[in-house]
Amino acid sequence: MFRCLTTTVTVPDIADLRPLWQSENMTLTAAARHFGLSPTAISTLERGLRRDDDLASAYRECLNAA
Repeated sequence: MFRCLTTTVTVPDIADLRPLWQSENMTLTAAARHFGLSPTAISTLERGLRRDDDLASAYRECLNAA
């Protein structure tokens, strides 16, 4: 328990996600459809209201491949 409280955890930056899909002319709805999620789920991830590191990584890889 002490280790969990005292260990620094690096949180991946998500600030690049929204500009990436906007620069690719992709819609939020299309991105959400690709992952089988609602646009709200993607939006809350991008705004930092929901944390899902695996989804953020997969989303970034998808956008970089586009």
